[in-house]
Order: sequence, then C-alpha cells, then structure tokens
Amino acid sequence: MDAHRLVRAGIVAAAGTAAVLALAGCGGGRDQQRGDDPGDGGKPVTSPTAPPSASPSPVAGAAFEGSWVGLTDGKPVSLTIKKGHALVLAEAHVCQGTAQGTDTVTLTLTLTCDDGYTARTKGSAHAVKEKLVVSWAAGVEDTLTKAAVPPKP
Repeated sequence: MDAHRLVRAGIVAAAGTAAVLALAGCGGGRDQQRGDDPGDGGKPVTSPTAPPSASPSPVAGAAFEGSWVGLTDGKPVSLTIKKGHALVLAEAHVCQGTAQGTDTVTLTLTLTCDDGYTARTKGSAHAVKEKLVVSWAAGVEDTLTKAAVPPKP
C-alpha cells in the first residue's frame, strides 16, 4: 500500500470516525425548552444543571486531536482522537474508547474491541517531532503521522 492510499484511508477513517463521535456525543436532552404556559411569554425555561464533577473529564490535548496514520509491520494503522474519544483501526479490527491526558506531553488510551482483539487496548502516546508514538501494553508500538485534511471544495 503506497503512502497516498494510506493517507486516503486515514481521511476516510477520520471522516467516519468524526461522524461516529459526533453521534456518540449527542445526548438527547436539551438545556432549554420553550414553555407552553402563555404567561411565560414563550421565554426559554432552563433545566437544572448537574454540579461540576470533582474529577476532570477525559479530554485529550489539542496537539493530539485529529487523525493519525502509519504502517506497523507493513500493515496500516489509523488512530483518531477527538474530544477525549479515541478510535483505532488496525489489522481489520476496530477499537474505541477514551483518550485522557493531563498535559500536552503524554496521552493514555483505554480502548475496547468488539471482537476480543487486545493488542491495542491499553497504551500511552507521546509526540516526537511531527509524529505520534503509541506504545501499547501488549508490546506493539505504532509510529503515526498526522493525516492531511483535504481542502474544502
């Protein structure tokens, strides 16, 4: 597989991932609703909000966000990170989960795969120059490059 195909595959994976992550982030509830009471003038009625959590939510640093692609042992690997969510496509397996980082240096990935694949379920990632190096607990190491985003037509 040449580099152009790899980049195209990463872009397609990124687009699909973005759609999945966008849908996964949709809660179904609304913060505001229009009141039906004629006495309220149709003003929005706010619902109570939950108190802030004591622990930080799983959010990856902006430097890690996006799609990353590469070859490991001659096989394509794609990692997409967005708003604390991560998706890996590798060796015909799809794994998804969280990407957590408290700084811009190291990112912890915790994923699950529907088919029982375990080689890329727990790992840590760090940036090395223009690349992202992911060391997985199972011993696999991926060196990935940020996928190019095609210009809008």
